[in-house]
Amino acid sequence: MMQRPGTLNAFILPRLRDIIFIIVFIGALALGPRMLNTDSDIGRDLTLGQFILNTHQIPTRDLLSFTKANQPRPPYEWLAQVLFATAYRLLNLDGVVLLTAIILAWTFAFVYQESTQQSIVPLLSLSITLWAAIASSIHWLTRPHIFSFLFLAIWIHLLERIRTSKTVRLWLLPLLMLVWANTHGGFVFGFLSLGAYLAGWLIDYWRKSTALKIGKSFLIVGTTSLIASIITPDFWHNWDAVFRNNSTYILSRTAETMPPNFATPAIWPFAGLLALTLVLFLLNWRQAASSHFFLLAGLAFASLLIARNIPLFAIAAAPILSEWAAKMTGAISCWTKTEEAFMKIEETLRGSLWPLLIVVTATAFFVYYKTTSKVSFYQFSRQVFPVQAVDWIETHPINGNMFNDSNWGGYLLYRLWPSQSVFVDSQSDFYGETFMRQYSSIYSGESNWDTELAQYKVGWVIVPREASLAKAASQSTDWQAAYQDSVAIIFERK
Repeated sequence: MMQRPGTLNAFILPRLRDIIFIIVFIGALALGPRMLNTDSDIGRDLTLGQFILNTHQIPTRDLLSFTKANQPRPPYEWLAQVLFATAYRLLNLDGVVLLTAIILAWTFAFVYQESTQQSIVPLLSLSITLWAAIASSIHWLTRPHIFSFLFLAIWIHLLERIRTSKTVRLWLLPLLMLVWANTHGGFVFGFLSLGAYLAGWLIDYWRKSTALKIGKSFLIVGTTSLIASIITPDFWHNWDAVFRNNSTYILSRTAETMPPNFATPAIWPFAGLLALTLVLFLLNWRQAASSHFFLLAGLAFASLLIARNIPLFAIAAAPILSEWAAKMTGAISCWTKTEEAFMKIEETLRGSLWPLLIVVTATAFFVYYKTTSKVSFYQFSRQVFPVQAVDWIETHPINGNMFNDSNWGGYLLYRLWPSQSVFVDSQSDFYGETFMRQYSSIYSGESNWDTELAQYKVGWVIVPREASLAKAASQSTDWQAAYQDSVAIIFERK
């Protein structure tokens, strides 16, 4: 029989929540190179974050490109950019990865805690939370959207307390929305989740199984949170920026905004989670809360449409699936006794030492590494980004406007701005479908590529060596190669 820990051990032994934190934290650090080098968005975020810290101004118009200079560009990620820039100032790129790992670990520790509170089965909750973390890891990146993971988990927790008539300070939700709307465009999923809970309440109220005051609370939260969501440097234009990202052309040409490819092994954990959701719902449909059905159905549909929504589904699903699974395992006597024993131990543990210790240890390692080697542990990959080419540019400055690969835009801003603005960066929704079609035409080296470059007074080009534009420029008598390496090639207009 399992014994409860003594007083000293109660403050020393790790809780299961601590174990979740450590596993996700170490996993995120291990994935650091991939998180940093999947795209160069973090370069743009660091550039803007540094600008805000230096000038104490939050720009609402484009500062980064010459093609869209001074056009409205809502800063709906400015707070996340400031946090990333602050982490960068402290520990360079190591600080960026460290901050990302802390947010991810905090998110799934919170998800586990919520799962246990709803199910009272810690071991089962631990397994499902880890499964959800693995499924979500396909979109673990050093970008502002990781804050939406944490905020969604907290938001749903508060909505669940309202649904179950538990004590909750309603002002917490608009306050959270105020921060969320200034951190990432994923704040719209807060309203979609609220819509799911409100729809569930309407069904339950029609069935006379819930109280009118719960619906009133949801409406109060919705109204106050909507007001909070427009308290931004650009007021309601953050909504405009989110809904403007609806071009089929743009969405179909970005890997993360395409539907998940179930032939890819990285998608299989999500597929398994989706299958588990369907099975458990069919087994529990008579007892399942209507709000949970609408929430999971909506987020599952969003994930099937756009792969980058998978983490949001996983985070919302874990507590609900833990509750449903607990009802299925309740009849197994030996399992129930084991779960009850672990729950009693969990209730006696009081320490929060282990998450703090692992974060301090990682921070100390990065400080030591940077001090001894003079460089950060994490770096932008020389095989992905034009690191050597930009090194050459810094010693051989090139005048004139630049045409660049869109996925390199953030990295080029990180290295060259403000002395050099980009033609385009990877925030393609800002540039719009018409412009992105023109960019694609130029990048593909179509017949009128040189004429279109001349319209923007482009004097030099930096693209991958295998790009079609590189081949077209090399065959043109008006352009000459100024630099090339195994990754990038630079052409100058003669």
